[in-house]
Amino acid sequence: MGADKGTIFLGVDEKTWGKEGTGWVDYDPDFECTGGSSDPRDKHCPHVLKPSDDMGRKHSGREGRLLHVNLASFRDPLCPRTLKYMFTKAKRPQDIRVRVLQQSVPEEDVDCLEGYCQMMAELRKETGGGDTSKGGPAGEDCPHRDQVFIHQIHASEAAGPTYARGLIGIDMLKAFEEKKISQQDFCMSTDSHMDFEPEWDERMVEMWDLTENEYAVLSTYVANIDQLGQNLNGVHEVPHLCMVTFTSQVRTHATKCARNLIKPKLTNAIWGAGLSFSKCHAELKVPVDPHTPGIFDGEEFNRAARFWTHGYDIYTPHRVYVLHDYPGSQHNPKTSSWGHGKFTSADLQTAYYRLNTLLDMPGGESDPEKALVLKRSKYGLDDLIQFSGIDLRHKRVTIDGKNRCGNIQWVPFAEHPKGVNFIPRYNDTTEDPLDIPYDKTSVWYNPQIDGVGAGLVSREVERKVDEDPAIVQKKQAEEEAARVAHKKEAEALARGNLNEDHKALSDTLRSHDLEVPQLPEVGHREVISNAAAAALNADQMENEIHVFPPLLRGAGNGIPKGRFHFAPVKFVSKHGVQHLPLQVQMSALIMVIGICAAVIVSVGSKNESTPKSKKRG
Repeated sequence: MGADKGTIFLGVDEKTWGKEGTGWVDYDPDFECTGGSSDPRDKHCPHVLKPSDDMGRKHSGREGRLLHVNLASFRDPLCPRTLKYMFTKAKRPQDIRVRVLQQSVPEEDVDCLEGYCQMMAELRKETGGGDTSKGGPAGEDCPHRDQVFIHQIHASEAAGPTYARGLIGIDMLKAFEEKKISQQDFCMSTDSHMDFEPEWDERMVEMWDLTENEYAVLSTYVANIDQLGQNLNGVHEVPHLCMVTFTSQVRTHATKCARNLIKPKLTNAIWGAGLSFSKCHAELKVPVDPHTPGIFDGEEFNRAARFWTHGYDIYTPHRVYVLHDYPGSQHNPKTSSWGHGKFTSADLQTAYYRLNTLLDMPGGESDPEKALVLKRSKYGLDDLIQFSGIDLRHKRVTIDGKNRCGNIQWVPFAEHPKGVNFIPRYNDTTEDPLDIPYDKTSVWYNPQIDGVGAGLVSREVERKVDEDPAIVQKKQAEEEAARVAHKKEAEALARGNLNEDHKALSDTLRSHDLEVPQLPEVGHREVISNAAAAALNADQMENEIHVFPPLLRGAGNGIPKGRFHFAPVKFVSKHGVQHLPLQVQMSALIMVIGICAAVIVSVGSKNESTPKSKKRG
């Protein structure tokens, strides 16, 4: 093929990846659809925007679409400068909306918006006014001020990056409900110490369009600001995320690179928090998980897993338009002091437990039935592990020794029958899904209940405490067979672009739009499947350990439902070792007893020796 479409660096670690998994390989964009096969039946390409979902907008480009930028800022003096560069270097600054989660000490730290306005006033004096790119029209106090929304919390209330980004996610959902955000707008999440290439906003949209994937998410560790305006090494070299390492959690690691790519490259579901660019339906359907206070390692793969299992694909940008001030941010001790926020060590351990359970890693819920509700989605974790190549269950960087930094094939799935713009609704307290009957892509889909022609039936969980294990095993086998059949169906449908195949199901769903049942009374349980019913019953009766810790739970004793989507969030209301696994509680109790015993012995020894002591004369 040659290197006319770009090259990808796989690394030099022959011990892990073998000789074939190292060095440089040519980029083959067609491989993403064909997998290297010449048989047309093996060609599966990503979903593109359908006319029924375009909401009156063109299928490509930025016309009619706002660009929403999310910034999580912790005591960052560079935040005002980021806003200045963002607006002055944009081609269409009037169409940008910014949400800043500002974690600061107001009496000590510069306010991001006020600092930006001061910078623009100085620029206006230097340039004598003029157009927005020169500082704003003459006489305008602060250009684009009304396009910036500041969510202020005190720095002492901070609980890490996922908590901050999670608050922004809640703000976005509120804005969506107020019709200030459209699913077809563009959304970008980045840091508060960035710089931008000229016309960065237009160029990011054009780059996203090149993926030809409505579910594309552009993400990477962006280059340093010293590369601004440069063609790195003269070959348009860009960072490429495709590997992880294991610390306390799973962490993006060993960034590779690619050169002269003709378009963004599909990755093996590796996401970087420094840049995430997509249609806004991605951010609305898969918001940041805010229930992991204190987490740094683990944030990125948690988001990547939730994106991918909801049908979104992560791509390496083939050009650099957004840049990161690494020296300016990392050399400031204030900006990295969020670890002294409101969360406790118990909160952190609970967060580790939660992430480990979500990703089926050691240290999570050991009961497979109790954890089942967390591990079901559009794809299963088995599919994610095979696609990413990462052995999450044994904390190994590879399952088979095959390097997935090179050419990989897109995995097909069945789109939501109501379209890509459909944003599921959830109960604010219990987080039960409210949209029923469920569609084939829902974690709650049951073909016997929700299939074409099937009527709505009761989803009450039957209390069968002593159900025959053989029957349970049979039900689990049937459930797995249904999952495999559903996956094959999705692959078959993808070949035909799903246009006609979902019509009957869509008609069925629409016919029930006016007949959606009211929210069930307390005690009603929606089941994923018969195989999961026993797990829910066990939790109701025993209530010993919660898959979702108090950080998530609102009311009730049942396990909240297995969806990686979190509706309006109930934040930390209580903490303590009583919410940790039993083994951890016992260890803590033994340690406390030991300390108490040592103190008693020490006091007793001191009292006995006091009469023998003498003062020095």
